[in-house]
Amino acid sequence: MTTPPPTVSPGLLAQFDYDASAPLDMREVEQETKDGATVHDITYAGPGGGRIDAFLVVPDGDGPFPAVEFMPGAPGARYTFYTEALKLAKLGIVSLLPDPPYARPPIEDVVVFKPSDKNGIVQEVKEMRRGFDLLLSRDDVDASRLGYVGFSWGASLGAVLSAVERRAHSFWLMSLVPRLSSDMRKLAVERGVKGDLSGYEQAMRPVDAVEYLPHAAPSALYLMFGKEDTRPSPADGREAIAAASSPKTFSWYDTEHDLNDQARADGRAWLADRLGVG
Repeated sequence: MTTPPPTVSPGLLAQFDYDASAPLDMREVEQETKDGATVHDITYAGPGGGRIDAFLVVPDGDGPFPAVEFMPGAPGARYTFYTEALKLAKLGIVSLLPDPPYARPPIEDVVVFKPSDKNGIVQEVKEMRRGFDLLLSRDDVDASRLGYVGFSWGASLGAVLSAVERRAHSFWLMSLVPRLSSDMRKLAVERGVKGDLSGYEQAMRPVDAVEYLPHAAPSALYLMFGKEDTRPSPADGREAIAAASSPKTFSWYDTEHDLNDQARADGRAWLADRLGVG
């Protein structure tokens, strides 16, 4: 399916460029049959060096299957959405669950409240794009039915991805922060961090979700927020919803940041409809 080019400014898009033609060099560590699916413990070459550990959950059957990539909140790892991936496998959906950069040795803080934090975010988005390279390298994945699932930090970066990565067309984003720049500055103040926090906020703005949400179309967005959440606050959630391009769906839940089982069920139903399964 042909889609129009992203409409985000070229300067913002260029920061997420990487060599998609570099060999993936995927290696399987082991595999396990579980609940009607095969779970492959794999490792593959990341963009710009290093290796990424991941679970690849493949439903029983011949395919080709639709596929999604998961990204957890921070801190989080490939285990975070393992149960959710098994539930999607029962619907006939492949899931890729990579470890984010901060979940791989040497384990480091996600943010250190320096302008270099932006570089870490850019690297993670590149790695998320690399995940789609891996999915599309497989004969059992349907290239026309790709999605993304992100929670919290993974949702905030998923909002960026929605305007950058045109091979996926369905983005389920839970509890995203629309402006990591100002949110991280507030967190720095709360923690007593010293230094040029105004400069830090400015440096982080090129990775704010609100710069990308207006340009996700023609991809579809499902945005979820908790009414009792504080980061993002309900006001933050409303800002994200207002900024998002259509087609979009959004839901509010009487819960805090982690949302609840109903949110997960709603998200699975939305994905099943979008990806043509179930």
